[in-house]
Amino acid sequence: MATRSALERSRSALHLRLLAAQRRLATKQQSAVIVIGGNDRLAASELANQLTEWFDSRSVRICAPLPHAKENVGHPFLWPYWQHMPAKGHITIVVGDWLTHTAVSAATDQLSGEALRLRLKSLRQFEELLAADGTSVVKVWIESPEKLLRKRLREAEDTDAEGWVVTDHDLLLTKSSVHKKTRELRLQGSGKNLPWKVIVSAAETKQRDLHAGQVIAAQLAQASRRRAANSVKKPSSRPRGLLESATPHPTLDKKGYSQQIAKLQARLGRLSRLASQKGIATVLALEGPDAAGKGGAIRRLCGLLDAAHYQVHPTPAPTPEEKARHYLWRFWNKTPPAGHLAIFDRSWYGRVMVERVEGFAKDSEWARAYAEINDFEARLAESGAVVLKLWINISKEEQLNRFKAREGSPHKRHKMTLEDYRNRRKWDDNIRAAEDMIARTDTPHAPWHVISGNDKRFARVAALKAVCRALSDRLD
Repeated sequence: MATRSALERSRSALHLRLLAAQRRLATKQQSAVIVIGGNDRLAASELANQLTEWFDSRSVRICAPLPHAKENVGHPFLWPYWQHMPAKGHITIVVGDWLTHTAVSAATDQLSGEALRLRLKSLRQFEELLAADGTSVVKVWIESPEKLLRKRLREAEDTDAEGWVVTDHDLLLTKSSVHKKTRELRLQGSGKNLPWKVIVSAAETKQRDLHAGQVIAAQLAQASRRRAANSVKKPSSRPRGLLESATPHPTLDKKGYSQQIAKLQARLGRLSRLASQKGIATVLALEGPDAAGKGGAIRRLCGLLDAAHYQVHPTPAPTPEEKARHYLWRFWNKTPPAGHLAIFDRSWYGRVMVERVEGFAKDSEWARAYAEINDFEARLAESGAVVLKLWINISKEEQLNRFKAREGSPHKRHKMTLEDYRNRRKWDDNIRAAEDMIARTDTPHAPWHVISGNDKRFARVAALKAVCRALSDRLD
């Protein structure tokens, strides 16, 4: 074993290496996620605390999400982890990682078969999504021998001063059957080129933390040199016409509209209350050209809903806090709890629409976003949510008529800006992007409904029918 003075010199050198790695991240405006997994939660917590001493703690945070905690019930498994994803230039240290929680659920038969396969797939895609966005994903797995682990847990239980509570989870991780399961799943649940680095825990805490810190420093250095993800193929030049097929635009007279809208609003009110009682969340995204009537449709959708059970989320340009993170972060934060409805007036599809057309996202970024969005919606559906997307389609001529009507109305004039006319000049580019978007993200678990919108009455009725049908299908 190294002498005490040699050990302290090594720890001092590591301290400087980690500070240098942190400065590189800040300079390059990159983030890092350091994941500490394994069978020894006490050791993971001790290591996390030590890392905050070695790093500049002002840009580091520790989190220990509990996916099965009461406040997370009804959300996708990865939801609590998304809440803690770091901004550019910052580091998040995760204790109680997604793989360990998954392994315990699998070892206790709470997760198996197809559900386990889908969970592991989601973990791989999550790690790869972070890495593709420029986040350094560093993973260390602390594995304490069974005899040592049991001894540490007994000591922790007997030491009230530490305030440590030994949980059933901790005791499960001492069992050899769980060890075997975690080793098996470590490979299956890791993203491409993002392996776990296993550290066999030593009884000497400082030696263990030194070894783990050196592994983390090496991974941070390797991640900073890693090349950007390979470019993803952009959509092929498929024939136009997907949205044109929604024409001609039907119309609905005022009397027929009034009768149908009242019945549908009452029906949606009943269905939403049933969904709330059964703990079924609903996620509804509305997209379409400027002045398509998204706002009017949303107001009719909410007409007879219980205000305590729904939330409308407008989607303006991202704030500095949102721009500093993965573009999906702000939408993960707004996913509804069990029994609630979230309506998005424009949504995560901005990455493959406005950001693509305006050049706000690189070609590689928006091209890979289709798969990222499909994965996001799949996670929502797996958690039991109803996911529905409406594209309200209008003609270019109708949009111009509505622009002029808005300019002439004192109640609607505020909606018009020069930006609306500038966007109109890119009509063909926007329609092409929408066609690609719908073709590549229309899935059984999160379908698109293209609604003819030249007649506002018809569009509002069609939107209500689509949502009622989706909820009714789930509740039947």
